[in-house]
Amino acid sequence: MLDFHTALISFNTWANGKVVESLRSCPALPEAGVLRLSHILENNWYVYDIIFERDLSKWDDDRNYTIEECIAEIPKIEAAYQELLQSLTEEQLARTVRFKNVVGDMVERRIGDLIFHTFDHCTYHRGQIAMIVREHGGEPAKTWYNRWIAETQA
Repeated sequence: MLDFHTALISFNTWANGKVVESLRSCPALPEAGVLRLSHILENNWYVYDIIFERDLSKWDDDRNYTIEECIAEIPKIEAAYQELLQSLTEEQLARTVRFKNVVGDMVERRIGDLIFHTFDHCTYHRGQIAMIVREHGGEPAKTWYNRWIAETQA
């Protein structure tokens, strides 16, 4: 599973880069799209803090990164998660952590499931961004997993 999670992180970085390109293809940068990209990146950091069992109160308010801040965060997130995965064994990936979710309930999740969830959550919002880009006259990013394989592993 470590190999799968490592690939998922690389895919996420590639897909987020494509989203940035698509946002910039619009005649005017759509703020709603940037806010969703910001949300994606904030969620990646939020889950990272859950995994390390850190205080999550700093995530009570949205950061609302600018497009420049989003661009700067994308490689930082990739590096942080790649370093995390390099430090884990398969057994540690299956370890559970307890945390209070966004509705205030205490839950327990495996680290591997949390990593998958945060990057799957990104896919959902990248679809929303594609719709926003189209509505604003830009070219939506084609960010599905098979395209990433075709473009990066051919």
